[in-house]
Amino acid sequence: MKKAILFLGVWLAITQLSNAQFSFYLIDNFENGKFSEGGRWWKFGEIKAEVVRTERAEGQDLVAMSAGNYALHLFGETNNWYVGGIGNYQGIDASPYSRFQIDVSGSGSYAGKLVVELYEDDNGNYNIEKDPKSYLPLRDDKWVAEINILGHGFTRYSIPFSAFRLANPGVGDGVWNPDQKNGSGGLIEMQLVAIAEQQKGKIDFNLDNILLTY
Repeated sequence: MKKAILFLGVWLAITQLSNAQFSFYLIDNFENGKFSEGGRWWKFGEIKAEVVRTERAEGQDLVAMSAGNYALHLFGETNNWYVGGIGNYQGIDASPYSRFQIDVSGSGSYAGKLVVELYEDDNGNYNIEKDPKSYLPLRDDKWVAEINILGHGFTRYSIPFSAFRLANPGVGDGVWNPDQKNGSGGLIEMQLVAIAEQQKGKIDFNLDNILLTY
């Protein structure tokens, strides 16, 4: 009887762990200590990127405690608001998820905005064709949301997909449908674009725990 109860307890623990591991889709937490530009990630504009060690969390700051050992440090300057950004190829079925989540820590010296861009495939070719001048998709939907970069210390932003707005109406189907049905590649790309607070200004912040969740 004891063995049966023990087996049941182990089975329940494994089942719960199995369910928990599918409660989110991790894009990156940089715990390998690398920013793999030229791999899944790319960089554009005048922004600079480097993986840095995180500071030790103080007190019971659960967001800071979840930052792990490393975060991505983004910094740069501009003469006209736009600094640059980073992008990441996905090619996944994102329909099981309902939110985009990211942890952001400002420097305390330079504020600004982080624009989250999601590109989903509408013409069924697992690719996002873009205008060479405007960089807007020619046949697919681009969805955007903005995050204010606050002061020092990690802030967790969990943005429902319903809060994203369509940036290029009349091009794709205009519907948030990042699934892989009928030949669609689903969610193809994600980009994070940094905008300075001043027209001639700087940006300086850390990112961590970029994921999709329920």
